[in-house]
Amino acid sequence: MMKKIAIFGGTFDPIHTDHVNIIKACKYNLDFDEIWVLPAYVNPFKTVSTSSVSQRLEMIDLAVKHLDYVKVKKFEIRKTVRSYTYDTILHYIKNYPNFDFSFIMGSDQLDSFEKWDHFENLIKLIKFKVFIRDCNHINNKIIEKYNLETFEFDNNYLSSTKIRNLKELNLQIKTVNDYINNSLLYLYERLETKMDEERYFHSLNVGQEALKIAHLNNYDLQKALIAGTLHDIAKRWSEQETIEIISQYDKTLLSEPKPVWHSFAGAFHLKRDWLFNDKEIINAVFKHTVGDREMSTLDMIVFCADKVSSERTYQGVDKLRTLVYKDLKLGFIALLKNQYDLSIKTHGIENIGKKLIDAYNFWVREELKSE
Repeated sequence: MMKKIAIFGGTFDPIHTDHVNIIKACKYNLDFDEIWVLPAYVNPFKTVSTSSVSQRLEMIDLAVKHLDYVKVKKFEIRKTVRSYTYDTILHYIKNYPNFDFSFIMGSDQLDSFEKWDHFENLIKLIKFKVFIRDCNHINNKIIEKYNLETFEFDNNYLSSTKIRNLKELNLQIKTVNDYINNSLLYLYERLETKMDEERYFHSLNVGQEALKIAHLNNYDLQKALIAGTLHDIAKRWSEQETIEIISQYDKTLLSEPKPVWHSFAGAFHLKRDWLFNDKEIINAVFKHTVGDREMSTLDMIVFCADKVSSERTYQGVDKLRTLVYKDLKLGFIALLKNQYDLSIKTHGIENIGKKLIDAYNFWVREELKSE
């Protein structure tokens, strides 16, 4: 009896729950012996991929880790050029003549189906199994024209685009979502499109500065890079968006000055929308503007990196940057004092907020007393 193989191709950028549910349906509903997951180097209908080849492969491995009937095939992804299904199918039919192949596709691909390379030959070469992604938008003309089989599955109506844009992450595979967060993937969709170019490059600079300071202090480099890069994630939000998320978690924080709200909103955003579960990273974002009585090593790293990042040119920054590199705690105290003095000069003591005053009293005044 010929072994039944389902070839499931796609960009998988990233792989998500519905991909896995289709895979499971192929095994348990359609009785395939194996499902070959075939990531493309670049989808012919897409211009770029926003994650690297190795990252996509690692995410796929995480997603199918416990599915022993899944084989990840690297025929297309190794080409480093655009992939065409026709060439791939020819390759597998030629090299595995005793296997019964079918090609798995989502109904969202039907509109461009006839545009696939060598389509007239491809449609005769292999059977296509179509999984319904959206019942309200399905090209029935194509289905009828080519007598395609269609199937339903445990559908969450997810898409890689939604995942890249932080939508419905609660439905995503947790290990894959954690990987994406910890690798800072999809920053264009998640960060650059939500802020101006200057703020975006400041964020990248702070991430690199945090990385450097972390190295000098023997601290976790990736955590520092993540927290530094994401510290201003809510900086360009509207006032309404900012108030909404702060109110959801702690309304009392709205009594602090508006210029520091983004740090609270950013921390809550990482927790609520990115599903970050690393409290150290969340706390570092929360405290990066005005500090706190309790400052961990990461808190100090991000606070300092924000204020001495490479594009900063204010008077005295070089001296402060050198101090941070030499002694993180003393650098933090000096920068906190600088922040306090500047805030009073700009806004007056009555308008700088309790958190900055409290942090100043705890760190700077105690340091001055010890001198």
